[in-house]
Amino acid sequence: MSKLINQPSYSTRPTLRVDLPQIRANYESLKSRVGAAKIGASVKANAYGLGAVPVAKALYGAGCRIFFVATAGEGKMLRDGVGPNSAIYVLNGPAPRDKGVLLGAKLKPVINSLEQARYWASIARSVNEPPYTAIHIDTGMNRLGLSFEDTVELGRDKSLWKALNPEWVMSHLACASDAKNPMNKTQLQRFRKAAAQLPLTPLSLANTAGIYLGKPYHFQMVRPGIGLYGGVATHKPGQEVTKPVATLLAPILQIRYIKAGEPIGYNGTYIAPRDMRVAVVGAGYADGVPVNQSNSGTAILHDEEVKIIGRVSMDLTMIDATDAKLSVEVGGVVVFRGKHLETEANQSGTINYELLTRLGQRCRRDYWKPKSKDLDAPKKEFRKR
Repeated sequence: MSKLINQPSYSTRPTLRVDLPQIRANYESLKSRVGAAKIGASVKANAYGLGAVPVAKALYGAGCRIFFVATAGEGKMLRDGVGPNSAIYVLNGPAPRDKGVLLGAKLKPVINSLEQARYWASIARSVNEPPYTAIHIDTGMNRLGLSFEDTVELGRDKSLWKALNPEWVMSHLACASDAKNPMNKTQLQRFRKAAAQLPLTPLSLANTAGIYLGKPYHFQMVRPGIGLYGGVATHKPGQEVTKPVATLLAPILQIRYIKAGEPIGYNGTYIAPRDMRVAVVGAGYADGVPVNQSNSGTAILHDEEVKIIGRVSMDLTMIDATDAKLSVEVGGVVVFRGKHLETEANQSGTINYELLTRLGQRCRRDYWKPKSKDLDAPKKEFRKR
């Protein structure tokens, strides 16, 4: 039977702890590697699940004035949060139903095709002070972007170029995580060749991983994403200069003592091999704990790695606390993400990007400055958002 005696106040709701000072420190660390190049921060997908507005405000405080989002809706939310003095680019480009939002929130569309270029030029010619744009060239990713032939055509159409008024020409690296991949040099060469077909304009190619490829890839702006949030971006983590910023804290809701041979969780996918002490924690796949970690993943309890047993459910996850050295009590916490992010990604058969963006919206977001390594201690410095 679980006991709850002299326990600190706690909630059944999981908490996502976001270290804003570390985000600023990551920004500064990346900036130190790129010389005079500007940094345009990728804060799409709600800043990779961490909260676009508070993250962008923290980056703004560090000197960042250029932000990238995926959609016009994301851009408007960001504009409302950070005010008028930042450039916000919409990576997916303009579309008819987004026209009002793009113009009203003074967002800058990234032009990915001649069709988008001609559409936005018609809009720009019809309004006073249309926003600047950026031109995206496809150099081998084969997602969005102008082909080389379309780039040549755009460069020849002086009227179209003038109407778009681009202030950046950009592309995106497909294989930058692997410095030895020949695709990196191929894309660099293609980018230079394509950009030469256009009027002289500042260039941007490197994502976080591209920063570590060195100066030839930096141009006038780099566009980090995962590195700002402390995720590993390359095949050589030892070279990277950023640290994790996001920790998911799941409260222990109940402690159960299970006899050998008893099933645990949905469909009885785990059978206790011995008498066990199990901590039931208040976070499941709705909060960002992947189902793929069922019976195979791990979490952190008092700095110890503990196993996830049974199937991860929507709201709850079971932890094997049988051999935990320190006390296991209702109201304590089990830790996911944080320094464990890359391990969790490997265990789940996915990437760190997905684990961050999976973090559930019902998690309480606490934006804080760490003062203690004791994750179980109450944190008076928390500021709830």
